[in-house]
Amino acid sequence: MTEPALDDLTIRRAESPADYLACQDAQRRAWNLSDESYVVPVATLVGANLHGGLVLGAFRPDGSAAGLSFAFLGRIGVKLGFYSQLTGVVPEYQGRGLGRRLKLEQFAVAEAEGLACVAWSFDPLQSGNARFNLETLGATASHYVADMYGPRTDALNAGIPTDRLVAVWEPGPSRRPPLPDDPFASLPLLIDPDGPGARPVGPSEPVALLEIPPELAALRAVDLDRANRWRVAVRSAFSSAFEAGYRAVGVVRGGGTTPARVAYVLHRSP
Repeated sequence: MTEPALDDLTIRRAESPADYLACQDAQRRAWNLSDESYVVPVATLVGANLHGGLVLGAFRPDGSAAGLSFAFLGRIGVKLGFYSQLTGVVPEYQGRGLGRRLKLEQFAVAEAEGLACVAWSFDPLQSGNARFNLETLGATASHYVADMYGPRTDALNAGIPTDRLVAVWEPGPSRRPPLPDDPFASLPLLIDPDGPGARPVGPSEPVALLEIPPELAALRAVDLDRANRWRVAVRSAFSSAFEAGYRAVGVVRGGGTTPARVAYVLHRSP
């Protein structure tokens, strides 16, 4: 089947009632939502968009939306910025760079409006999202929220606590330190992949790795209990590391295994 053209899309701020409804439909399709309580109401989208927030759509010529990004104005620590509640792309456009284009436009609007940063949350066990957020977009993370949304019934979250890392994008150079050729063999690991159990962070380690499952969906499908043990171990390790002054600044893959091992790069400045 021929893929729909990306060149036909226009990424812009939502303006009309039809735009908001198209963004709602994109939410349903991007996450395959059947529970309407998970869809952001039009009134919320409009209110945020008119009063400091941002609702972006990737609109087709027929007015439908291939993707959306929704952010509201908030305080990220002591800084004023966008908090991006969601960014999603409908199935036929996924994996083609549209999510990145939506996020980059969000960053550009934030800068143009004089905001200091853009923050959003994601599941720390989702390795694809971790690589996209920290490697492709250049965000960092130093805040962990346990069970942020409580129990959920959708396919991505059912049966496991909804822990989230808060990613923050700020203008400026990368904070990622130089890494050895084989990080898994050279750097300390804060998670025992055979346990999994959290290990304490040593005070003399400026860079460490925090390993996660390479494919959470595959693990959940065969061993939900083990996925939950990973959740607890990663929660403990991140919480301890952040308290010790570390920041997640990147993601590495390797280890000579199939599938490749995946780990966050944690860095603590002197």
